[in-house]
Amino acid sequence: MQPERLERAFGLLLALTLGLIVLGALVRANQAGLACPDWPLCFGEFVPKMDLRIGFEWTHRLVAGSISLLFVLFAVWAWRAPATPQSTRRLLVLAGLLLGVQVLLGALTVWKLLAPWTVTSHLLTGNAFAVSLLWITLSLHDARAPTSHAPPGADVRGIVWLAFALLVLQMILGGLVSSRYAGLACPDWPACNGGVWFPSWSGSVGLHLLHRWNAMLLLSALLAAAIVARNARPGLRGLLWGTLALGGGQILIGITNVLTGLPVEVTGLHSALATGLVLTLSVAVRDCWRSSSLA
Repeated sequence: MQPERLERAFGLLLALTLGLIVLGALVRANQAGLACPDWPLCFGEFVPKMDLRIGFEWTHRLVAGSISLLFVLFAVWAWRAPATPQSTRRLLVLAGLLLGVQVLLGALTVWKLLAPWTVTSHLLTGNAFAVSLLWITLSLHDARAPTSHAPPGADVRGIVWLAFALLVLQMILGGLVSSRYAGLACPDWPACNGGVWFPSWSGSVGLHLLHRWNAMLLLSALLAAAIVARNARPGLRGLLWGTLALGGGQILIGITNVLTGLPVEVTGLHSALATGLVLTLSVAVRDCWRSSSLA
């Protein structure tokens, strides 16, 4: 039963991390990133006097600290378990390194007064840590219930990698749009300003347009991946069509976010769907490149 319990433990940790990523987006949307101006304490105290913004930031730190402690506990448990495969141990090391970098970036985000590079790097590393937790969970599942299937063709692998590269670029652009306050640089849709589609490719308008149109490229790549994989095994086909649906939903939420003036709730949903898209596509990447015999 231990492998199954480990799998559930890391699945729980993944769910908590998803909640933390959404909470981080809400911190940003409520302009609470510097509500605690120091780190790791808040106004020099572990539990400061609370208001709404301080509550958001302090809770974000508390959840992040709890996840860090749980990861150390679960990682030691998994490392010492005889049934844990070597591939899972390597993923544990990767996740531990990502977590360390993420903690450092969280501190730098405060110390550097929300510099765009720290905010964007913090977002990317947080999502990468979530992916590593997902892969650990899947690796533990495979060790407990091994399966075997023929890998997909080179055409499927290529388009899935292209889609994933565009998704990483989209996450970078989204982090920069948020950290540079360019979310309403184009307040219209599908045009940008007063019916003009491409008023400028510089400054915040250019950044917003890059984010907007890369989203369309990403959706096109996801559609192509789903079509090219029509002869792949049913599990991969379903995964890619589900990823395409998430991508379409994410674009609709992004449009809603702009047209409604970036309300906090829609911004949080936008971040949640983005992470969901990262996770589902990362499963497709793993499925495309893992060997046909899983150990």
